Amino acid sequence: MKPILAVLALMATSLTLVTSATSASADTAPTDPDLPRTVSADVLPTVQINGVAWKQVIVGDIVYVGGNFTSARPAGAAAGTSESARSHLLAYRLSTGKLVTGFAPKFNGQVKDMALSPDKKLLYVAGGFTQVDGVNRYRGAAINLATGKATSFRPIFNSTTNAVAATSTAVFYGGVFTSADNTARTKVAAVKPSDTGTQLLPMNPKLAGGNVNDIVVSSDGTKIVIGGAFTSVNGSSNPGYGLARIEVSSGKSLALPVNSEVRNGGTNSAILSLESDGTSFYGTGYHYGGGGNVEGSFKANWATGKLTWLEDCHGDTYAIWPTASVVYQASHKHGCDTSGGFPETKPRAWYHATATTQDVRGTNVADTKYNYPDHPGTPRPEFLEWYPKWTNGTFTSAKQSTWTVTADAKHVLYGGEFLKVNGVAQQGLVRFAVKDIAPNKVGPTLKGAKWALTGTSPSAGKATLKWPGNPDKDNATVTYKLYRGSIDSTPIKTVKVTAPFWKHAAMTFTDTGRASRSAQKYRIEAVDPLGNVSRSDSVTVIIK
Repeated sequence: MKPILAVLALMATSLTLVTSATSASADTAPTDPDLPRTVSADVLPTVQINGVAWKQVIVGDIVYVGGNFTSARPAGAAAGTSESARSHLLAYRLSTGKLVTGFAPKFNGQVKDMALSPDKKLLYVAGGFTQVDGVNRYRGAAINLATGKATSFRPIFNSTTNAVAATSTAVFYGGVFTSADNTARTKVAAVKPSDTGTQLLPMNPKLAGGNVNDIVVSSDGTKIVIGGAFTSVNGSSNPGYGLARIEVSSGKSLALPVNSEVRNGGTNSAILSLESDGTSFYGTGYHYGGGGNVEGSFKANWATGKLTWLEDCHGDTYAIWPTASVVYQASHKHGCDTSGGFPETKPRAWYHATATTQDVRGTNVADTKYNYPDHPGTPRPEFLEWYPKWTNGTFTSAKQSTWTVTADAKHVLYGGEFLKVNGVAQQGLVRFAVKDIAPNKVGPTLKGAKWALTGTSPSAGKATLKWPGNPDKDNATVTYKLYRGSIDSTPIKTVKVTAPFWKHAAMTFTDTGRASRSAQKYRIEAVDPLGNVSRSDSVTVIIK
């Protein structure tokens, strides 16, 4: 952990300010040059869907979306209006968020995952479908991106595929299935990426227990890591409990030390997603009751299989995406204090999109409050000040918001079943952008009557003003300005606070030297580093 600025509690009388130190915080304009910038929290208009998005893949200026939906509509359009038919797969422009009209393959079941071929010409697809454009494709297919049509690539799986990953010599599938191309394969298989008929590859690791949820491939194509609810691989549960690293040529298990710390498997626990940046792989998990110990996310080294860091939040984490300096998560986190993040609150608050540093910034501590499984002493990243507000959807029985996240150098994209983002109607898909191209209009959260400035006169000539902290969704620094009389006058007190949102504490200031029995009007405003202003309603104090 790297401290930035001494801040927070303003419990002042007259002109006295009391400050306390806080942990590091970064955002679109961090005060600490050692911390990375996040994207802005501005909601960029994006095509909407009538269901849930499970995966997005960026290819240049086109974003491909797979999920469980039957129609798309423009940003701003209400549900049921301006609909365009799309059967579980669509494409939109990254730069504009608008639907690509000429791309509309028809799947008869949901798309769970997608992977781009190395030459970026094909999109390999996994899911629950059995037909594409009326032609049989049993839960595995490839879409030619130039034509929008399915190729002759046609592996046959006897049950749902949850995951797909590809190299130039193999396409890897994971899921629920027990056979591939009418040959026994338990929940993971590899096939040749051929347009002239599919040939099953020999890789055949032996899995016991639950399903495979995701797959990533090493940069040289010789190894894969699988994640899921399985309890052993090739007869081993360490490694092999929810995580395994497999040699492609032989199907043998390889050393995976991270699996000694990250233990998610069985009926009430699993690794839910995996991603890779070539040198590291990243994972997320859930557990409910017994069988697991990670609800957050982790980073591990491809070369050694060792843990790099573990983000030990409470609240299931569904997806993760690494950029060069920031790692984004999709989840319903509700308590991250064991990893230096926001604390659990009553009533409980959920945060469906978070961001952390790529590097280690501290160590996890024990959970002494809630008795969750914990990881004291393990390395952790730092949470960055980026917390868009989401409205849960109702399409799935889970009734969550975000299920997937992906990014390029300038954008971060979330998908799921959410209905609104930051109070803006935006169903299922949304774009965020880096500061240089974003509107940068997100200001401190509270305004008007919702920001409760109160005032009293405790004694002759004095007015005491109190107001809650007013954090910003994508900036840690907020400048508070207290005015007497006109908002155009010079503020009587200015306080600059740099802190995570949960440490923007209530503040107090006492104005002295006022005439007895006079009526004094006050207003407070909060200003972020980009000039966005939020103002309270005014309050009048009758001076004693």
